[in-house]
Amino acid sequence: MAICNTQFRVDPLHNATHRRVLAALTMALAVSFGATVPFGATSPATAAGVKCQATVKVTNKKGASIKVLRLLYKVGGNTVYTEGLLNKVLTPNETETWSSQTLNNAATGVVVTSTAIEYRDDTGRGYGSPRTSEWFPHSFTCAPNHNYVHAIQ
Repeated sequence: MAICNTQFRVDPLHNATHRRVLAALTMALAVSFGATVPFGATSPATAAGVKCQATVKVTNKKGASIKVLRLLYKVGGNTVYTEGLLNKVLTPNETETWSSQTLNNAATGVVVTSTAIEYRDDTGRGYGSPRTSEWFPHSFTCAPNHNYVHAIQ
């Protein structure tokens, strides 16, 4: 019985093309599932674990209504992250609470070092340009039982 001595040769061009197709497919799947950070580039905030879901509470202390746009937050550095708060209109002295607000760039157990609120003032002819409240510093770790409370003056 004769044994065939067959060697398989892998075409390097085919391998490179195959790798590019797999990389493109992986990126397309990641985008379709809502990935917002490129592969290999996770922020220190999300590398620690599950995204934090804290409560955000905003009180309008102004004499006219405001439209609340987003929560702004920092995690250790100067990078500002945002989470939408659905353009909720608050009349004077009204308070709104967003329970379990997912912070996509802060993991449970990570310190969110400061927060602010982006809002628009009622000008009497609609709502003006976006404004930012004062930044409020924090030193506790983000967890579902924590509240980020803001009074817009």
